[in-house]
Amino acid sequence: MQPTAKKKRKIAGRDVPLVSSDINVKTAWLYYVEGLTQEQIAERLNVSRVKVMRTLAACTAEGVVVTTINAQAAKQVALERALEKRWSLDSAVVVPTPEDAGHLEKAIGHAVALYLGEHMQDGMTLAIGGGATLHASLGFLARRQLQDATVIGLVGALPHSQWINPSIVAAKVADIFGIDSYQITAPVMLHDPALRDLLWAQPELMDVKARAASADIALLTVGEIAREATIFRHGLVPPTLIPSLRAKGATANVLSYFIDAQGRLVDHEVNDRVMAIDLDVVGAIPNVVLAAGGRHKIAAIRAALNAFETNVLITDSETAEALAGTG
Repeated sequence: MQPTAKKKRKIAGRDVPLVSSDINVKTAWLYYVEGLTQEQIAERLNVSRVKVMRTLAACTAEGVVVTTINAQAAKQVALERALEKRWSLDSAVVVPTPEDAGHLEKAIGHAVALYLGEHMQDGMTLAIGGGATLHASLGFLARRQLQDATVIGLVGALPHSQWINPSIVAAKVADIFGIDSYQITAPVMLHDPALRDLLWAQPELMDVKARAASADIALLTVGEIAREATIFRHGLVPPTLIPSLRAKGATANVLSYFIDAQGRLVDHEVNDRVMAIDLDVVGAIPNVVLAAGGRHKIAAIRAALNAFETNVLITDSETAEALAGTG
C-alpha cells in the first residue's frame, strides 16, 4: 500500500509549512541545535527570513534561548524532530501526555483543532474520518466563516446517530466553518459485499468519492484491535470478530478498514463490507494528517504510518518516545 512516488507537499498550490506544538521553540531548535541557516528555516516554515530573525531575537529576549534552549517545550520539540526524521514526516506535533489517561483524547483533540484552525483556509477541501480523538477536537474548534471550502466525510454512517457515528465529525466541522459537507449516505458496515459495489455506482456517492480524491487535507485517526477500541466497544464491528481478525494479522483499523503491521489490508471478509473511501485514495491526498496517541495504540499507529505516506503526526509525548525509538 506504500506509494511508489513521493507526493508533493502542497495544499491548494502552497508549500506545506513545518508545524509544531511550539513553533517559536522549533525555530530556535532548528537554528541553534540543528544548525540550519535562517534562509533554510524560512523555507521550511514558509515564512520570510525577517520573520525568522525576529523569532530568534524574541526567543533570546524572552529567555527561551540562553546557551541552551531553556523552555519546557524543548522536550516536545526534540521528540517532534525525532519523529519527523524516523518516519519521514513533514511535521510532528507532540503534546504532553496527561497524567490522567482519560484526558488523552482531549489533549490530542486540542492540538488537532489548532492545526485545523491554522491550515484550513478558503477554497480548501478537508476529508475527515471519525472516532473519539477527532470528535474530541470539536469542542476546541473556533467558529469562523470560510469561503468556497468543503468537508468530506470519509466513512459511512450509523442508523442510530450518537457521537460515535463517523459522519457526525464531518458534519460538525462543516457547521463550525460555515461550509458544505458531503457524506457517504450508507451504513458504515454492510451485510452483503455485493451491495457495496451497487452503492458506489450511484452518481451521488461517485461524486463524494471524486471530491474526497481531490481533497487538500485528509485527517485520520487509528484504532487498535482490542475490545476497548472504539470500533468494537460501540458495536460498529462485533467484538466476536477480533480473534479471526487477529488470525489474519490485523493490527489496526483505519476508516473501519483493518490493516496488518505493514499497513496492508488483511484478507478478511469484513473489509469487503466497509463503506468508506478506499485507503489508496486517501493516501494519495497531498497532506495526510494522523492524530492518535496512547501506549495501547503504538502498534496500530506504526501500522497506519506504514499504510500511508503520512505528512503530519499529532500525538502525545509518551507515544512519541516509543514511535521514535527513544522510549
